[in-house]
Amino acid sequence: MTATTPRRLLTLTIAALLTAASCGGDDDGASSTAGAPAGGDAPLLERIDADRCEANRAAGTITFATGFDFGAAASILDVVAAEAQGYYDDLCLDVELQPGFSVQNLASLSAGQVQVAGVGSFSEVAKGRTEGAEISAVIVYGKTAVEQLLVEADSDITELADLTTAPMGVKGGMPYSIRAMIAEAGVDEDDIVQIEVDFNPVLLFETEIESLPVYKSNEPRQLDDQGYEYRIFDPADHDVPASFGVIAANDAFAADHPTAMEDFVRATLRGFQFGIDDPEAAVAASLERSDPDLFFSAESEQFRWETERDLVLESTPANEPIGAMDLGRLTAEVENLERLGVIEPGTVDVAEAFDNSFIEAVHDGTDLIWPSE
Repeated sequence: MTATTPRRLLTLTIAALLTAASCGGDDDGASSTAGAPAGGDAPLLERIDADRCEANRAAGTITFATGFDFGAAASILDVVAAEAQGYYDDLCLDVELQPGFSVQNLASLSAGQVQVAGVGSFSEVAKGRTEGAEISAVIVYGKTAVEQLLVEADSDITELADLTTAPMGVKGGMPYSIRAMIAEAGVDEDDIVQIEVDFNPVLLFETEIESLPVYKSNEPRQLDDQGYEYRIFDPADHDVPASFGVIAANDAFAADHPTAMEDFVRATLRGFQFGIDDPEAAVAASLERSDPDLFFSAESEQFRWETERDLVLESTPANEPIGAMDLGRLTAEVENLERLGVIEPGTVDVAEAFDNSFIEAVHDGTDLIWPSE
């Protein structure tokens, strides 16, 4: 896999597909997603390019594992919306969605048990490759950290150096972006007492912990609703290279079925745009699939999606399509992992850990290309 040289351009009938007018001449440059899934007896792609349709069908069932059940997050809601709106069907793709958990997806993805999966960050992809995972990122939505560190509003922790004075609550481990922020402040994370906690952010105010890494799209809303006041340490304010909302593919599958992989990316990005255009409907589609035991609510998921959507849009350079990857940004993220001792220096070829060719092939500039008859 290469990051800068697309594999052979995989196109539909040029006159039919590569038509800028059909990919949304909106004033803001976003691609249009208006209209219902293609009607008629045959899928849209079959009517345009039967050979490509057959190639996509030959890929068989494409199983996608989500990063956190069916929460309305970037790399989940977009796939759910694409499936619900029939975008995969339009392109002769048989996509099956299954709930998963980010770090647990790496092994099944590498083994080919699933073909595509959501992971938390490019850092997870890079670390997985050091452990032998044959996977590559094909979409990176967020070019910033989705995590932040909270302390009580009246806490004695007024700067990062003070973190060593009181326990920190962690959920499975400190996020990479928080670790990098702390390290850049000259704090040794080993000097911080870390206590395992569950996903209830109120524990910050009711237990001995004095700091808590959280997701911007989740815990702050819960605390705001209950009237708790807090202060924030944000990796983005410390220029920490980070990412979130990543979709990775099994390398062998992507190589064996390039048109299917390209069209999966195409339909998924259209699903993201649907989430922008009609967020209520997109969130409702995620809620319909969510595990009721996880207590997702319409309010929490609307907040999750709107927060992550805005982070994606704000962190995407104006001259890049949503989801595009940049070697320099991702190299900086991996270099942080090396400084933290998460991976050994030189063990990850960053350019081999992502494949931008699919993103490039489905865009005309920043406009998503969608087939038209």
